Amino acid sequence: MLKHQCVCGNAHIHPEHAGRVQSIWSRLQETGLLNRCERIRGRKASLDEIQSVHSEFHTLLYGTSPLNRHKLDHKKLLGPISQNMYAVLPCGGIGVDSDTVWNEVHSSAAVRMAVGSVIELAFKVAAGELKNGFAIVRPPGHHAEESTAMGFCFFNSVAITAKLLQQKLGVGNILIVDWVRSTNQITNSTTTDNILLLYIDLN
Repeated sequence: MLKHQCVCGNAHIHPEHAGRVQSIWSRLQETGLLNRCERIRGRKASLDEIQSVHSEFHTLLYGTSPLNRHKLDHKKLLGPISQNMYAVLPCGGIGVDSDTVWNEVHSSAAVRMAVGSVIELAFKVAAGELKNGFAIVRPPGHHAEESTAMGFCFFNSVAITAKLLQQKLGVGNILIVDWVRSTNQITNSTTTDNILLLYIDLN
């Protein structure tokens, strides 16, 4: 997840960068909280898991590496806006917008690892194996919509996890608290029923 970064290498002009995860990890070490936590192994989300919320085209576009993408059915990748999926950023890198950078070599693995790690942690909490959890992942995943990457996010790990908890573990109501007030993108990007949303603006 640390390798998901703009090819320009300038973290000062990209607010979502590897330093965010490194800072969180350092702070947990400094405060001694890290020693009180049980660490679990992350994993990549499967394409099927991602497609529980996202379109097949979107999943293949952002969830496969260039080496694997050429093996796929190109008809599935040739959507009507395929030529406009990436933009050249002012820094010289590429992205889907000025905030949401894309690294052709590392981003697909990072986004799948972020989603899979959130799923893995949530399932352990829901199954009672862990009391609670905090996933330190990037890129974040709560802005992405069914067929649109935006706001640093490619896949909506929150919506995917909620949907899979309901489908696989039979979890009833799910409360999602979003403390940065990112509108209702979670509900726009999923057909999950019985998700109770609470938006709290702490800014």
